[in-house]
Amino acid sequence: MEEVLESCREGFLNISGQDLLFSRDFTKEEFSARRKNLAGRIGKGAHMLVPSAPPQPGHNPCQDASFYYLTGLELVHSHLLINGDDGHCTLFVSTRELVDGVDADKLGYEDADLIRDRLMVDEVKPTTDLTTALSKVKKVYVPFAELEGGGVTRGIANMCAAAREQAEWDGAEPTHKRLIRKLEERFPGIVIENANGFIGDLRRIKTPSEIKLMRQGGHLSALIMIESMKATKVGMCESRLEAIARYIFASYGNCDLGYGVIAASGKRIVNGHYHFNNQTLEDGEVVLMDCGPDLRHYSSDIARLWPVNGKYSDWHRKVYGFIVEYHKVLLKMLKPGPCPADIYVEAAEIMRHGCKNNLFECGDMSELLDFMVERGIRYYNHGVGMSVHDAISPWRDGPLEEGMVIAVDPMVTIQEKSQYIRVEDTVVITRDGCERLTGAAPFEMNEIEELMKQPSEFGNI
Repeated sequence: MEEVLESCREGFLNISGQDLLFSRDFTKEEFSARRKNLAGRIGKGAHMLVPSAPPQPGHNPCQDASFYYLTGLELVHSHLLINGDDGHCTLFVSTRELVDGVDADKLGYEDADLIRDRLMVDEVKPTTDLTTALSKVKKVYVPFAELEGGGVTRGIANMCAAAREQAEWDGAEPTHKRLIRKLEERFPGIVIENANGFIGDLRRIKTPSEIKLMRQGGHLSALIMIESMKATKVGMCESRLEAIARYIFASYGNCDLGYGVIAASGKRIVNGHYHFNNQTLEDGEVVLMDCGPDLRHYSSDIARLWPVNGKYSDWHRKVYGFIVEYHKVLLKMLKPGPCPADIYVEAAEIMRHGCKNNLFECGDMSELLDFMVERGIRYYNHGVGMSVHDAISPWRDGPLEEGMVIAVDPMVTIQEKSQYIRVEDTVVITRDGCERLTGAAPFEMNEIEELMKQPSEFGNI
């Protein structure tokens, strides 16, 4: 783990402000290849326009995921224009004056030669030239989506924008709709199509560079689980577990949360998106913790469940133990080729055989298995990448492919006990199986109980 964490630190340590505005994780050749791929997909006679994030209050504005995916650039109020005829790419960027800091840390169209060389784009122009360039465009693809980044998934961003648009005393126009309206107003007759499918399909398969970065994020998340288990004790507040997560993300990754930390205990774990983290850990309860980073635009997803007093109850040993066995079966069956739906059927049969033949320490849990199968939950839950619920093209109905990164998350809710029992890992599909990117954190009960006996540097915070 230490080697991966050291690599994580190298991504930010002692780097100048201007260099921080460029990606350190991907080469200019990789960004160029992504843009050329999209140019080929949209075809001749079409262009793709991808906007960056707009200016935001504060010193750490987030970048839009799709814009970063294609440029690696942290500048706001910029636009990328890709020509489907020949792959010609023009980057329209704002002035240096919109970048906070001293002059040496700034970047803008005044630095066109530097940006062109660092990103392998054909031209770099000021944003004021965008109107002229678009006047010649007949058909343009733009993302029909709100800003995805800074720990906000595209789904949540779109949902919030729609709620504001429909609110009687707000009515704010979603950002992507405003862009479409302005294009239609300024260029009558222009054909506007949705770019999400093309970009999402490209983002679905992760490159080795992306996997390397996500491996770092996975280790950060696993370290948080390990240290939180060691620090847990009766009488402490859930917020201390969240504090450990924030400290490790900041200290080792110079990054923030990829989503809100869930540090639920007792009956509060039944709330799948609990975030208050303000209750006292009580003897006899369990903790369900779920967190992930926003590490240079990439996240991970992990969940672990452990006893507050260091010893699982008989009931949790049965139910959580069963979920652990299910998790291991689902992991073992991952490889390129099979469809998730077919794996679910086979996994259920393996679990049923194990229950009937007393192969699991938890005993015969056939009744619980039937309950889970009847609900039809997809335990290969969602894609993971530039956000924890990655905005990629649909994948669940097709075969798994090498390079896909997904969350494996068998779960069951027992309402009468207010318990939501699960174990989750982020995995990448490899040539002949899978790699658990969050696998450094134990999920076996005996391992967790032994780990909780160890001292923690966070025990007195």
